[in-house]
Amino acid sequence: MFRSLWMRAAVFLVAILAAIALASCAQEAPAAPEAMPEQEAVEAPEEMGPSVYRMGIFEEPISRNFWNYYGGPGGSVWTQYVLSGWTGALYGYSDQNFEWVPSLAADFPTDLAKETVDGTEYWTTEVPIRQGIMWSDGEELNADDIIFTAHTVLEMGISGNFGAVVDPAFLDRIEAIDSHRIKIFFKAADAEGNPQTPGLSIWQFGLAFMPILPEHYWAPVVAEAKQAGEPEAQIEALMAHVPENDPTLGGFTFGKWEPGAFFENSRADNYYATGSVITRYASGVLQEVNERLGYTATYFGEAGGDKELEYTVGPHVDSALFSIYGNQDAAILALTKGDIDYVFNPLGLEKGFRERIQAAGDLEIVSNLDNGMFYLGFNVRKEPMSIREFRQAVAIMIDKEFVTQTVLQGAAIPAYSMVPSGNAAWFNADTAKIGQGLTRGERLTQAVELLKSAGFTYEEEPEISEDGNFVAKAGKGLKMPDGSDVPALTIIAPSAGYDPLRATFAIWIERWLNDVGIPVRANLTGFNVIVGVLFSETVQEDLDMWILGWSLSLFPDYLETFFNGRRAPENDGGYNWGGYANPEFDAISFSLLSETTIEGARDKVFQLQEFLAEDLPYVTLFTIPKLDSYRPSSVDFPYTEVLGGLEGVGGMQTAVQVK
Repeated sequence: MFRSLWMRAAVFLVAILAAIALASCAQEAPAAPEAMPEQEAVEAPEEMGPSVYRMGIFEEPISRNFWNYYGGPGGSVWTQYVLSGWTGALYGYSDQNFEWVPSLAADFPTDLAKETVDGTEYWTTEVPIRQGIMWSDGEELNADDIIFTAHTVLEMGISGNFGAVVDPAFLDRIEAIDSHRIKIFFKAADAEGNPQTPGLSIWQFGLAFMPILPEHYWAPVVAEAKQAGEPEAQIEALMAHVPENDPTLGGFTFGKWEPGAFFENSRADNYYATGSVITRYASGVLQEVNERLGYTATYFGEAGGDKELEYTVGPHVDSALFSIYGNQDAAILALTKGDIDYVFNPLGLEKGFRERIQAAGDLEIVSNLDNGMFYLGFNVRKEPMSIREFRQAVAIMIDKEFVTQTVLQGAAIPAYSMVPSGNAAWFNADTAKIGQGLTRGERLTQAVELLKSAGFTYEEEPEISEDGNFVAKAGKGLKMPDGSDVPALTIIAPSAGYDPLRATFAIWIERWLNDVGIPVRANLTGFNVIVGVLFSETVQEDLDMWILGWSLSLFPDYLETFFNGRRAPENDGGYNWGGYANPEFDAISFSLLSETTIEGARDKVFQLQEFLAEDLPYVTLFTIPKLDSYRPSSVDFPYTEVLGGLEGVGGMQTAVQVK
């Protein structure tokens, strides 16, 4: 049993280069409206069973419908936390080192081979499915579940993460050879008849990571949704379904959800991996011994010698309890008081929070590199955001070093690339770093020059102070290239109660853009409110700019998912909320999907990072050191050193030991 969904869902989306190579040989959301009122947390029941993993979150999950979470507007990180122990995929990542290994599959797949069927050419591969794996209701996992999940995505045109891992541009169909062996048919030509190959992004880091849902529960629900009328109405009907007694494949099943108070998952007693022993040897050999199903799987050599890691898969608790708090402050308070033993914190820790945790005495903070980033996005369908020089002027005015180091006192790290520096195998350190190292006067001068070069004009240009340290006179009467006034613009961003880091950036960006004459207001609001705007049917008209963040996948195919024109909501749907469409970028990013080697994929990823750093559909703002806080006297983890931290692996819900 190895992890897959958590690290892929980051697209909500960094394999170690050598680790990926090993596996290939054998393949992560001014006068402003008031922030949404924060709910006071209702006390969760004290007695939830003899053993409870007590965790804290500080935003309401959106849905417990897995289709909605992975393919619809329910795809927030808070939903991810509570659903992460529910399902599985054919392949996954090993602990800590991120090798690509079988999970629900019984072995590695066959090599891709070209095959002609009824005059049509395909790339095909076969995958054996592990026998004896049971859904929580006692039904056995089989080929029909995998086929049903993939074909539902294709037939209904579901987007989001599902649309990324089940890409209709490549996947034609899946067939059952028998109850526990499937054959996958990828299209060997694109829509124009040009040859194409399902590369790492499409197969090893795409379809192989698809979360599998039970046909015997969901097929009637899908059939009913398909009667809803137009395709959009069908998808809405599926996403709106409220599951009842839906079977799960992971370590937990749904227990109870009291909105504003808690979300509880209960242990799945027939979880196939419970009792499995995972061992990593110093030689790099990885072994899983599963007595329940009667198999031993050994990868990358022969087992033996010194052990670097060994633990037994659980769950070792009767329930996983997520107490829901109104904001980060309340969650940290609950942790320090002993109400919870671990808090999910995707936002980083300000100095004040760190000091409170350290002062508690019985808490520990562990630091890891992060595989996520926070950004300012542009709706490039609308002027002036559609003008490249405008976006570059905005980027120049933002002093990331000042905010992260001076205002936030080192709680965040400036970012200039779409691939975080922690993702060392794929990070391009040589991308353009627009605005880095400039004085306030230099920023103002260069931003004005950029705007004027694109045809913008001023009634009164901004002026810098004599010492060059502040803007003495803000720009006024900024006109578009066609002579019309630059319209009043809005940046939507999380409130300070939810995320003080992003709220701080929003306030400073508002100030700096008004300095240069761009009329903008920061609207600090609730996280789920922002998600609702991005997934609304009127996002093209309503959106100007927004500040959110991504937990990213290890393989950076999210560069295509976030920015290829086909991923815009008005096209095939997806996460390209800003509507970015550049033919040159589209061609390079789509070609990434056919790269079958690490070297070829890395070259494309580096090109894409360089392109985005210049064209700026996003201005990347910052990343954070991944700081996890927990109570070691109450909980014990098999390890704490891992890219993305404990939060990045779901708080290890199926491995943690509660004392």
